This record gives sequence, C-alpha cells and structure tokens, in this order.
Amino acid sequence: MSENSNVSNEHQIELITLGNGRRVSIRPICRSDSQLEKELIEDLSPETRRDRFIGGSCKASQKLIELLTDNDHQVHEAFIALCTSDHAQKAVATAHYAVDSDGLACECAVVVRDDWQGLGLGRLMLKRLIDCAKEQGLQRIYSIESADNKRVQIFARSMGFICKADPKDYTLLTYTLDLQAGRQANGFDTASREAGINLN
Repeated sequence: MSENSNVSNEHQIELITLGNGRRVSIRPICRSDSQLEKELIEDLSPETRRDRFIGGSCKASQKLIELLTDNDHQVHEAFIALCTSDHAQKAVATAHYAVDSDGLACECAVVVRDDWQGLGLGRLMLKRLIDCAKEQGLQRIYSIESADNKRVQIFARSMGFICKADPKDYTLLTYTLDLQAGRQANGFDTASREAGINLN
C-alpha cells in the first residue's frame, strides 16, 4: 500500500491515498458526525454488522449514535475515515476505544464499510487507536470478538494481539495488545498484507 499524507495539526485531519488510488481523510470524530456514523452502520452488510456488534443486528439508535460520537479524548477516543462521493462526504470506517474504569486498559472496535474492506484502511484506523492509547499511558488495548469471526483472528494476531478464550463464555475471544512491551507490536506480516484483512 502506498501512503501519501498531509496532516493539519489545527484540525487533526490526515489525507491518505490507499493502494488502489482511493483517497480518504481521517480525523477525530465529533458530535456533528452523528448522521455520518448512522449511515455507516445502516449501510453495513448483515455479516459485518454482526461482527461489529457481536451477533446483534444492532440498530443505529439515537442513544448509540450519541455514545459513538461523544469523543472526549480521555475516556473515549474515536476516529472517522471519510471519502467524497457526489460532492458529499461519506463515512467509510470508524475506530473507537473506551477506557476501563481502572484507567489501565481500553476496549477497542474498528469497522470498515464492506466495499472499502481489503485496502488496509482497518489497519490504519487501528494503528491510530494504538498510538493514542500509548500516548495516554494505557497499559493494554483489547477487543472482545465472536469466536466465529475468522477474519479478526488472522488480522489481530498479525498486529501483535494475543488471543485468549473467555472462561465465562466459550463463544467469545479476547484479543489483547500489551502497549508497554518493547517489541514492535504495531507491525503486520506479509500474509495479512496480501490477504488485505481488516478488523471489523
């Protein structure tokens, strides 16, 4: 994947050119993005929506949208990837994390619109969450996923996450990345790059 980026410190916008020439802008989510977030969720395929919300056919309720766009940069950090279509902006991916009550770890989630999967966008979004969590001094970032989600298994492991079964629910797996480890935890291997697998 080739990457060209211009960063505006004032607006925290990063312009990315993906490997197939598609361009997106990535920036922190804000309250005014509620409609973009709602449309992204509603446009997901049943499979992608099930993976994102762990089996639920989650509806984009007003309460959910408010939670997802309440980005205080302390307890909740979130990014949105946008493209321009027919002179209007459209959300093609989002990434979120919420800090645990102990302030040591955060739970993350990344979703990529179906027709934008396989381009490395999910990897870019997750890396932004990891970088922010490190800057905030958190010790771990983790994601709870369905054991049936094979795509996330390959991708999360390629990003350095360690997988453990949930002792209370065999249908769930927890993928955890140690943010304090000295190893290069943010890399990804050749197999995952060629497969173009994203965390959804």
